[in-house]
Amino acid sequence: MRKTTLVIVLAALFASATNADTRSIDPIAEAIASGDSAYRVFDYDKAIKCYESARAKSSNRDVLLKLADAYFYGGYQKPKAQQEPMYLNAKDVLLCALKLDSTSAASAEVYARLGQVTGQLALFRGGNEKIKLGLEIKQFADKALERNPNNAMANAILGIWHYELANLDFVAKAFVKVFFGGVPDGSFEFAEKYLAKAVSLQPNVIYYRNAYAKTLVKLGKEEDARAQLKRALELPLMVAGDKQNKRESKELLMQM
Repeated sequence: MRKTTLVIVLAALFASATNADTRSIDPIAEAIASGDSAYRVFDYDKAIKCYESARAKSSNRDVLLKLADAYFYGGYQKPKAQQEPMYLNAKDVLLCALKLDSTSAASAEVYARLGQVTGQLALFRGGNEKIKLGLEIKQFADKALERNPNNAMANAILGIWHYELANLDFVAKAFVKVFFGGVPDGSFEFAEKYLAKAVSLQPNVIYYRNAYAKTLVKLGKEEDARAQLKRALELPLMVAGDKQNKRESKELLMQM
């Protein structure tokens, strides 16, 4: 009789513990964890669904940043016609994150990503609108660095911005200044400064090393550029876009 009673008590305790474990599962944390797992294997569509699910329950900055990144990097995997909507979604999500916090040091991550995604959107625009977006990119990067001078992405964005402006021909530069007065001159020296810092802050980002290498070539520092590209080819893939970034590293190295 005692043995039977003990079995019943133990069974009841086990059932109670199991129910407690089930009740303790946080659906938001579970959705984020599932999204993170999908993101790591470049399944951005699944990651987006998971992060959107988490966002519906609690729209905090961390969830919004993860969701924006999934839209952004997911865009690289889409056919050309489907890329722009992904980048627009990423920008909308980031603007929502900015409404939560636009002044703290942590908001630098939001501003930097806004510069990044605006850069991609500029590829789908032409003429005056592309130039306006170019100015917007710099404004986002500047705001990010005001809040955190050591934000790697913002440093990279400013470096690339200076590279692109310095790379314009005389006629294009004159057009920019006439119609959008007050635009500072871009320079390869400034590009080198910002990109060198970005690489030092996040040495495993292939895209930063490629941009840095291209700037070094412009400055006649080909040996340093080769070193950057060789290192880029050794790095692991962090996002799906790194497959293309590695191809670019290889192509740039072959051209030198």
